[in-house]
Amino acid sequence: MAPAVAQSLLDTYRRAVEADPKYRAVLYTARATDALRDQAFAGFLPTLRFEAESIETRQRIISSENPIFGPGTTDFPTRTHTLSLVQPLFRKDVVERFEQAKASVQQASYTLLAAEQDLMLRTASAYLQVLAARDALAFSTAEREALGRALELAREKLKSGLGTITVLHDATARHALAQAREIESRNKLADARQALQEITGAEPQALQSLRADLPLTLPEPASLSAWLDAARDGNLSLRARAAAVEVASIEIDRQKAAHFPSVSMVYTQNRKDSGSTLFGGGSNVDTRELSLRLSVPLFEGGAVLAVTKEASFKHLKAREEHEQERRALERQTRSAYEALVSGVGLVQALAQSVVAQQSAVAAKEQGYAAGINTLLPVLDAQRDLFAARRDHAQARYDLLINRLKLAQAAGTLSETHMAEVGAALQ
Repeated sequence: MAPAVAQSLLDTYRRAVEADPKYRAVLYTARATDALRDQAFAGFLPTLRFEAESIETRQRIISSENPIFGPGTTDFPTRTHTLSLVQPLFRKDVVERFEQAKASVQQASYTLLAAEQDLMLRTASAYLQVLAARDALAFSTAEREALGRALELAREKLKSGLGTITVLHDATARHALAQAREIESRNKLADARQALQEITGAEPQALQSLRADLPLTLPEPASLSAWLDAARDGNLSLRARAAAVEVASIEIDRQKAAHFPSVSMVYTQNRKDSGSTLFGGGSNVDTRELSLRLSVPLFEGGAVLAVTKEASFKHLKAREEHEQERRALERQTRSAYEALVSGVGLVQALAQSVVAQQSAVAAKEQGYAAGINTLLPVLDAQRDLFAARRDHAQARYDLLINRLKLAQAAGTLSETHMAEVGAALQ
């Protein structure tokens, strides 16, 4: 049977685009917001209305000085058809609403792009967390097996009279602790796989592994101030906040517009067919009117002032949220940059630590075999080696994530960056 093809990071992301509920919710919100522009533009267009009315009248004349219509009861119908056309010529509130709709659509666009980048980061983080948890489980299993062999050796030494009970107890305790770590690692792997499934909607199958020759490159440009400037100019979440401030500002003008007069052109065509009147016969009347209507609001109980005041405070709220986003962005950018720079050195140092610990284990094992030292130094060296391997593996995954975080902060995170991370996997 041919081995299963490992699921790549880029394929996983593309699945997430189609399945992640958090991203899809933002997508549909953006599409709904697009309709605001058409809704607002409708205020500039004419409205056409047709109305029909049918009335059945029973008229009882009790007394009349009209010799033609004397006392009596008469039944007659009245049919009215009215066609009216209203074309707004000037409405300040419609103008402001249209400008606000355009700003809202722009805000939704930035929010959607930010959600797309957030999905990239969440997918990559979840994918790499599965790989890290898988590595941690492998290290825990290897450590438990090594300590199991040491425990058996300690038992044999004790039986032969060459070991001590203290060494046996120590080896037993370390082996039990390694078993506990293995169980914990297996649980963390299951949780990491579930976290990835939460995003993609499908249980992850075979995933790739991190290459041994991970490129250790520093961020370009190698300047924190340059990345901070790029983040202030290009971060999509910050742009969405700025657009929200503009929307809130226009809302103030839109509410104030209720004080402005409005001008409309009104055309009305009315046809009224009546079977009778009070003191005469029936009539068919066709009326056509073209008028210019001016409406000047004078007083509405203070409602306009109240809603304008509300809009002003919401505008201040939007400005504070924008400032909070800016400050958080600077911290996140600085953190990602410094973590990436220090991460390169950290990976190199931990790689050297692994090599050194391997040599230390070999030396301690040789010393133990020669009778120079006891089993405990060997167990200590093995513990330090597995700890160094875990730290080295996690530092490499953190390095990849921090690269994506820095690109996200600058607003440039794209599938190209996902492909670069994918190139570090096999």
